[in-house]
Amino acid sequence: MIDFVQVGKKIQVLRLEKGLSQDVLSDELHVTRQALSRWENGLSAPSIDTLIALSKRFGVSFEELLCLDETPEIDPENIFAGHDRDYVVQCILEGRITVNLTNVFYQFSPGERMRVLMAVKEGRIPVPSAEDFKAVLTEGERKYFNA
Repeated sequence: MIDFVQVGKKIQVLRLEKGLSQDVLSDELHVTRQALSRWENGLSAPSIDTLIALSKRFGVSFEELLCLDETPEIDPENIFAGHDRDYVVQCILEGRITVNLTNVFYQFSPGERMRVLMAVKEGRIPVPSAEDFKAVLTEGERKYFNA
């Protein structure tokens, strides 16, 4: 999974390193400045063809542009800060990001909580202490967890 918030930041950093304005780069890519702004803010993603053009324009590999080799830095106070929510949740589910679930579980939306809770119940994600973890669950979540 790709963290498009980080990809957008990478595009912005590379653009600024080359001294390009959004207007100039968007003209080179034949897209609107608004589209480029949405990419840089992680609100949308460029097409594959545009990613290739960006990679060539900036002289970086496709992997570097997509931040594929980077390990995301997670702030325990706000695990989603600077990252796409789905990306963070998926990385946690896959074990690529390790967090203390007991301490951060409140940060998940109800749907995200269920995805994570299912993974914990199935043993795919460890929790330091099952009893401590149960203490941060809602009544319905505890019933599901104990079932």
